[in-house]
Amino acid sequence: MKQKRVVVFGGGGGASMVLHALPETAHKTAVIAVTDTGRSTGVARLVGGNMPAPGDVRSTIASMARDPQMAQLLQHRFDGAGIRELEGMALGNLMLAALYRESGNFAEAVTVVADMADCAATVLPVSQDSSQLCARLIDGTDVVGELAVRTPHKAPIAYCRLEPQVRALPDVLKAIHDADVIVIGPGSFYTTLHAVLLPEGIRSALAASEALVVYVANTTTQSGQTEHLDCVGHVSHLVHMLGTGVVDTVLLNNAVPSDAQRERLAADGLQALTASATEVATIEQMGLRVIVQPLTETAGADRQLWNKQDTLRHDPALLREVFAQLLS
Repeated sequence: MKQKRVVVFGGGGGASMVLHALPETAHKTAVIAVTDTGRSTGVARLVGGNMPAPGDVRSTIASMARDPQMAQLLQHRFDGAGIRELEGMALGNLMLAALYRESGNFAEAVTVVADMADCAATVLPVSQDSSQLCARLIDGTDVVGELAVRTPHKAPIAYCRLEPQVRALPDVLKAIHDADVIVIGPGSFYTTLHAVLLPEGIRSALAASEALVVYVANTTTQSGQTEHLDCVGHVSHLVHMLGTGVVDTVLLNNAVPSDAQRERLAADGLQALTASATEVATIEQMGLRVIVQPLTETAGADRQLWNKQDTLRHDPALLREVFAQLLS
């Protein structure tokens, strides 16, 4: 049986979760967004000399590392003792910055670190050129930089763009061409998913691909990005961005969160997205196949994320069952 080639588009958390949910027999490639401007990543970009954002790439490599010590080192964050500027800095970001300074080639730096970690998947930055994610809001305001794009209490986002516009890494376009299955998401809707789909060449390659394209929809809204979007809104915005006929299948969660989960989400300005029968029917009328079932983990301890909100997590075991069927 031919080994299925699966390409996953996203950021550090969502892409890693999908990679782990895929069958071990699959050939896995992760295409990762590189426009983050978070504190550790932002400083590393300056250290590297205007390089693409390393944070999500580092996190994905660490998640898929077969070498546990390298995984731990990549994710290690300095506490700032003695050098305050290093507080919160991830060692893996500095490693990528140093390698980039040596070679001037970000994709090459990523490959070196992935090889050092004995990474179980091919990890590719979507572009090896530095760019900023920008958004036009519905009131006509422009915001510049990933952090500004996800800042709460602003007008809803109309669309996003990159400044400057950059080309996709050639290896990414080849991976799309060769793929049997392409998975988009889950992840921050604008600051991850739009960011990773915006480089020049990505959308045309997806439109030309013969692969099955699957969108794993988010399980919650996100402050500053999608407070106003329901399940239908998420899907319709993605379809509008990519064009009709690109996305084939949508995975939607219909698990009802507990009261405790709702309270935790509400405290962070988040709201659960639980697909209703009406929403499923509306999405199917758009010509998409919809797989709707409980996909979230049962209540557990909150994750301590670095300057990020903890959403409802997909259950890798439940996703594994779905992907096993899709890849059969």
